[in-house]
Amino acid sequence: MSDQWDVSKAIGFKLEPYEVKVTNKDMILYALGIGFQKDSLNKDHYNYTYENAANFGAFPTMNVVLAHRGSFETLSIPGVPAFNPMLLLHGEEHLQLFSPLEQDSTVVCQEEVLDVQDKKKAFVLVMQTTITNKDTGELVAKIQTQLFVRSPGGFGHKGTFRIGIPEPPKGVSPHTTSTVATDKNQAFLYRLNGDMNPLHVDPQMSEIAGFKVPILHGLCFFGITAKAVSEKYHKEDPNLMKKFSGRFTGHVFPGETLIVDTWKQGSQIVVQTRTQERGKVVLKGFCELSPQAKL
Repeated sequence: MSDQWDVSKAIGFKLEPYEVKVTNKDMILYALGIGFQKDSLNKDHYNYTYENAANFGAFPTMNVVLAHRGSFETLSIPGVPAFNPMLLLHGEEHLQLFSPLEQDSTVVCQEEVLDVQDKKKAFVLVMQTTITNKDTGELVAKIQTQLFVRSPGGFGHKGTFRIGIPEPPKGVSPHTTSTVATDKNQAFLYRLNGDMNPLHVDPQMSEIAGFKVPILHGLCFFGITAKAVSEKYHKEDPNLMKKFSGRFTGHVFPGETLIVDTWKQGSQIVVQTRTQERGKVVLKGFCELSPQAKL
């Protein structure tokens, strides 16, 4: 990174692409990490947790753990002054799905800087990850990630990237509600998908970040929320999901119970996840399904 801001050099900058092998074991590990198969006899869940199931495959939000493999500790972006990665917060995640992940395939992940937005005392870094099948070249997914960096901005560029997150309709009861208990050891399992940040398991590290005890990965309860939506609207075909977006508005402590409320609004499903114990909204988002889906 440089010592001075130069947004023209930053926007469009591409990091080195990397490959990720996607095995049946990886698919199963991700599914278990977001709460599938808590009932060992739930045959619907076998499609994500048992390789011999007739319709075995990856749950669509698995794409988010294939992305983000680059280390922010060594990240160098032209035109962006160096910042401490501990000052980085995950603000939003937007997943667009184009084709299913294939068993025992290799994908290529290309990350690039999509936008940089000045917040005066901080800035937002918008990254895009494009995931393609190495053998076929087929586009699998695109992910836009907003990272809030608590390091001085002041460079003046307000940015252009925006994806609106709809609010739940006022005065309207949710069309569906799901109650999902997380496990106290869930972060230990979920981190095996690739995010080994000690913030999620080590109390000494979480205390540095302002939490007396470790917190659950944001992308873990992103996946838990998507799973709850899928089970209400398209359990028979996970690949009907075409978009899933979430804004992280709070944290989750492992062991807390999540309440996932949804509202149907045209072709969108508006989603809000809150903790039962503290009543805190931790995620706001939306899901879009294929036109074949019956809402």
